[in-house]
Amino acid sequence: MMKYILGTLLAMLTFLDCYSQDLHPFRETTLWGYRDNQGVVKIEPQFQYASKFMYGIAVVAKNDSLGAIDKNSNLVIPYKYEYLQPLDTSEFLFGFRAKYFGEYFMGVMSSDEKVKIPAEYRHIRKYNNTYIVVIEQDSIIGKGPIGDIRTGKSFYGLMDSKGKFLIPCEYSYLKWVNDSLIVVTQGSAGTNQALFNKRGEQLTGFEYMVFGDFIEGIAKARIGDKFGFIYPSGKVAIPIHFDFCEDFSGGYALIKQQENWGAINKSGKVVVEPKYKYEEVKAELKRKYNR
Repeated sequence: MMKYILGTLLAMLTFLDCYSQDLHPFRETTLWGYRDNQGVVKIEPQFQYASKFMYGIAVVAKNDSLGAIDKNSNLVIPYKYEYLQPLDTSEFLFGFRAKYFGEYFMGVMSSDEKVKIPAEYRHIRKYNNTYIVVIEQDSIIGKGPIGDIRTGKSFYGLMDSKGKFLIPCEYSYLKWVNDSLIVVTQGSAGTNQALFNKRGEQLTGFEYMVFGDFIEGIAKARIGDKFGFIYPSGKVAIPIHFDFCEDFSGGYALIKQQENWGAINKSGKVVVEPKYKYEEVKAELKRKYNR
């Protein structure tokens, strides 16, 4: 018992010691430094700008350029960037100003400044050991009182962990729906979608308007004004011919044809004919299948 108490106390003291070492930026006149939770100055004010520590690293500015330091004030990234943000413990977003205020061209580099993705993209997001990258194409359509009036298009792509393209940067939107599948949108209307896997392989055509979440192994999908279900492979699980359908729950899904509701099972078999009101179908499922 005493051994357990001593172990618990040691763990608590270790936690408190780590917590006491947290450093927070503070400003003194025009310069920024860092102090701990007790207010003790640990890094003297010397920076034009100082961010909070993240992954043990803080982005700081000197001579109008950004670099990064560790908690011992050692310089880990030299002062030569106009955009800098840690992605994790080993990588940074880095970049330089674009033509317009607040906009940057950014890339990805390691903590030893080896460039993985060149600074050519307006936005980069790391997820699932891949990078969603975005380029923007602007057109000037006029002049306003404070500058150019622009219209722009964004193009999305996906890169692997080595910075090689899995999906080319030519689509109007791209998002992960889970750790294995990606929905890619083509065209400015946002209504032409296809399913891709994490290797960048296209699983469906772009005839889909909507993909739902994969629940009980299948997802709701829409083509035109009709709904059905697909497998993660992209193969149609239940034909897309319903006026509407809800997600599966407990092996059954509610479907709508015209103004009437019914229900189907996972094989697509109609188990409650679509001739009821919504609440009546739910009651019928509960009566017949205890759902």
